Amino acid sequence: MIVRREGRGYLLISQPAHAWLAGELAAAWGNELFARPSPRQAVVMATRLHDIGWLAWDGAPRLGEDGRPVNFLDTILAETIPVWKRAVEQVSLLDPYAGLLVSKHASTIYRRRLARGADPPGQRAAVEAQLAEQEAIQESLSRKLVDHPLYGPAVEPDRLNATYRWLRACDLLSLALCTDDIPSSGMITAIKGTEPIQSIQIRYERPRPFELRLNPTPFAGRVELEIQARRLSESTYSSQAIYLAAVEQAAWTTQAVAVSEA
Repeated sequence: MIVRREGRGYLLISQPAHAWLAGELAAAWGNELFARPSPRQAVVMATRLHDIGWLAWDGAPRLGEDGRPVNFLDTILAETIPVWKRAVEQVSLLDPYAGLLVSKHASTIYRRRLARGADPPGQRAAVEAQLAEQEAIQESLSRKLVDHPLYGPAVEPDRLNATYRWLRACDLLSLALCTDDIPSSGMITAIKGTEPIQSIQIRYERPRPFELRLNPTPFAGRVELEIQARRLSESTYSSQAIYLAAVEQAAWTTQAVAVSEA
C-alpha cells in the first residue's frame, strides 16, 4: 500500500493500482527517440501486473505500532516473501516471458533490501536465499524459452536486461507520480533508443504531486491518466480492527496524473 500524507489524514493507493498505472506508461512508451518495448505485449503485461502479489496484503493492510498505516517501503521480509512468490507464479501462468521479467523485478527488490539494510542483520541470509531462488527461477524460465519462436532471442542475457529496463523505468515513473517517498527529481538510465546500441538517460522532475516532467520524454506527447485511491481522515488509529474498518469505509477518489516533456 502506498500511503501518502494528506492534511491530517492519508491518501491510500494500492500497489496493483500503481502497477496498472506503470503498465499504461509502458503501453504509451515510444517515439522517434525511444524504442517501443519489445516483446511489447509481454513487457506491458509484466509492468501492469508486477505488483499483483500485493492484492491480499493491500486488501488487509497493516497498522504500525505507532498507530499509523504501514507504507509499502516499511513492510517486513516475512510479508514480502509470499508477495513476490505469488506475483512470479501468477504472471508466469499468463505469459512465461512476462513472469521472467517480474522475477527479475523481484530480484531487484531483494537487492535493494540488502543495499539499504531494510531488515535486521540476522535476516540477511533469508534475503539472500530469496534472491537466489528468484535467480534460479529466471535461469529455469530462460532455459525453457530458448527455443520459443517469439521469446527465444529475448532471453539472451543482454537483451533480457535491456528489456527489463522498460518495466523498471515505468515502475519508477509511476512511483514518482504516486508517492513522495522517492526524490522529487532524478535520473533513469540505460533506456533503449531507436538507434542501434543507443542508451538514453531520462531526467524526471515532480513539480507537484501526481505530475512529472521528463527530459527527454519517451512518449509521443503529454500523457494524462487516472488512478483510484481512498482517503482516510485520521492520522492515527488505536487498533488494527479500527484501521481496517476505516479503510473499508474510506471514500474512493479519482486522482488525475500527468506526464509531459520538460
